[in-house]
Amino acid sequence: MSSLEKMRLQDHPILQPFRLNGRWYSPSDTTIALYPSQTAFLLINGKIGKPVQRPPQQLEKGTES
Repeated sequence: MSSLEKMRLQDHPILQPFRLNGRWYSPSDTTIALYPSQTAFLLINGKIGKPVQRPPQQLEKGTES
């Protein structure tokens, strides 16, 4: 389980520049990790996209069950 999943953070693609907590985020940053409660207004205003689905991590050799 990744640290983002433990903290319930979700990666969202940045579509338009916006300011959050005194810092500017631009589309060149590609993604931003946010709590679900922080995403509502940014999604509605078109600043961020829907959460990015991460591909499952591949098992390392010798750890397969």
